[in-house]
Amino acid sequence: MVSCKADKNITAIWHIYSNQNKWDTVQLSEVKALAISKGLIVESVEDVEFGFMPRQKGVLLKTDLGTALYPREKLENLDLYQKNIEPTENLENFWHSVDWFLPAFISRNQIFEPIKVCGIEILNHSNYPKKILQKRFDSALSSIYNFSNIIPITEDTLRKSKTVSKHVPLIRESILSFYSGMKIVAVAGLIPIVENIISNIIGENTGQLTIIDKVNKCVDKARDNVINIHFNHAQWTPKEYLEPSVLKVTNERVFILETIRNWLLTSFYSSTAEYDNHSGFNRHIFAHAKSDLWQNETNFFRALGVIQAMAFVECFAVEESKVSLFGPAHDENSEALRQEVFACMNYQLIKQQLLTMQKSEKGLPFNPTSSGDGWLIRASILSEKMDKEVIPRLRENGWDCDYISDPIKDGEYITVHARKEEKILKVALLFSCASSNKLYKKLEIDHEYILYQGSQYKQASFARGIKAEVRSLSAWIAPH
Repeated sequence: MVSCKADKNITAIWHIYSNQNKWDTVQLSEVKALAISKGLIVESVEDVEFGFMPRQKGVLLKTDLGTALYPREKLENLDLYQKNIEPTENLENFWHSVDWFLPAFISRNQIFEPIKVCGIEILNHSNYPKKILQKRFDSALSSIYNFSNIIPITEDTLRKSKTVSKHVPLIRESILSFYSGMKIVAVAGLIPIVENIISNIIGENTGQLTIIDKVNKCVDKARDNVINIHFNHAQWTPKEYLEPSVLKVTNERVFILETIRNWLLTSFYSSTAEYDNHSGFNRHIFAHAKSDLWQNETNFFRALGVIQAMAFVECFAVEESKVSLFGPAHDENSEALRQEVFACMNYQLIKQQLLTMQKSEKGLPFNPTSSGDGWLIRASILSEKMDKEVIPRLRENGWDCDYISDPIKDGEYITVHARKEEKILKVALLFSCASSNKLYKKLEIDHEYILYQGSQYKQASFARGIKAEVRSLSAWIAPH
């Protein structure tokens, strides 16, 4: 593990040439001679490149007392590093503000284009109130995590993962459930997986550790290995190059890991008393049923995103992990899941239409679920009935329909106002006879006719005490 502590003779070499401002020009032979003069047995000394975006030049010295990597360029002289300090800090603040982290395994264009489309300027994100920023970002999640990456990452990347692969059947089932309409059930199925993956990454007895300790230990394992790779597995390098603020600029992998850590600690595992984000995607709110705030369908994409993020952590934290940083392949397993997803989507559409038709014909109420209640389908039916049945009947009898409302979800009805000479007629069309008596009383104040589409169902009970004309649409004759 690379460290800023080492034998004093190894560190002395760094300070001698640094004080002379010679690291950018010093010859390898000079470094070797100085090391020998300090009593070190030199195994090798060579010019190398190290780091990750940007690559940097350095001298790698291997001795009997350890290996040191001496950077040839000072941080203040690295133009790309200096240019990236402020943008990196701004980007880190952005991810914290939108209550998320930089996704792994997904191209930058696929991440940032949906964010731009939803009306967020990352450069000026601090100008937005947090809640508005998070609501806008929520609308981008389904485009960031779409079929093009959800399916192949599940079937390729996650199946190869040592810590996630056993959960792939459940992940696959959750995906199919989500696109079958059981959206909140899909979210609930994925949330508990995260902590198990974290424990598996640590790979030892974690019973005495708090979840905060687990998160830090898990991310630290990955981060330490990323840093070892960054510094060519040297055992010593100058302290300033190991600063977290520096590494987040010079190594995108460290940046991703730290944004994942920050989100896990300050959002997902935040105490309910301290949690104050729009999504409600919090482990404690979910586990202790503190509220139904977590029942947000976009949290499905968050759940998949954090599982993908843990696979990224595994890639560096788990020895001999088979997770690849390169884009997943769309193989026959991916195609099979894709076909299943589209079958579920088609079946869900048919099911909603069939249930709507059956309940409408029998006048039965529509009981909502947490994943949705089919309102859009019923709204389209209300609009169609108004356009093709109510309005034509009125016009046939000389009425001019000068106002037609949009379908109103609260009560599920639509209205029309018609004129004929000096007379005004107002008609309300309910989706179901089985609407509340309170709604009937509200509508009778301004409407001469209250119609309902579908068959009669306990009309006397639902419309008790109503003086306006209440009729089934099929039995209604427009007045002259």
